[in-house]
Amino acid sequence: MQKPTSQELFNTLDATWPAKQFINHAGWMIREGAGGGQRVSATTLEAPLKDVDIAVAERKMQALRQKELFMVRGSDTDLDAVLKSADYGVVDPVVVLVSPVNDLLKHKHTVHPTTQSGTPNTDAQAIWAAGGIGPNRLAIMERATTPKAIIQSRDMGVAFASAYQGIAMVHAVEVSKNHRRKGVANALMYKAALWAQDQKCEWLAVLTVRENTPACTLYQALGMTEAAAYHYRLKKSV
Repeated sequence: MQKPTSQELFNTLDATWPAKQFINHAGWMIREGAGGGQRVSATTLEAPLKDVDIAVAERKMQALRQKELFMVRGSDTDLDAVLKSADYGVVDPVVVLVSPVNDLLKHKHTVHPTTQSGTPNTDAQAIWAAGGIGPNRLAIMERATTPKAIIQSRDMGVAFASAYQGIAMVHAVEVSKNHRRKGVANALMYKAALWAQDQKCEWLAVLTVRENTPACTLYQALGMTEAAAYHYRLKKSV
């Protein structure tokens, strides 16, 4: 079974963790994030670099009252060089890991009880809030129009899963501080894989900052492998 391509994964990211607004503007995809973080606020290149003007993208982001922030994917090496020369610094390299759903279901998982629901309950909201996932990110989950589920283990951990064109993507995995390193995240991922199977998805994907060693270690232990990567470039303050 062939791994999803980088483009398929980026399409899934936009569908399952959507910006408030996508603005196709002069060869750029400008995302209005509404305070929901970098993923939904970063601009991407959608045309040959020679046909676009970085200043046009900058002005559009400024008009939205957002920072000048670009997402740089593996195919954007020339853009990366141009942004570097324009005094944009690298922020938060991210890795996208994937696994066939059936393979994930073969891995041993912990016995923490897990549930799935359509909306986050009080415990889920509290866990996310403690991890810095507040109302603006909850709004992202709410506006996703793809099949979706809140995956939860009581007051111990929670994650958001959504599916698009055969790929289930897990976002916002958060485990309460007092319950970390006890297999809660493992249980959440197993439940997410079961949900993905119900959605007829062949692949499960998850994103994490590359420097988050515990998360990378967990996902790799589950047999997930890197399929795409990106980083942000942010205009340095004067």
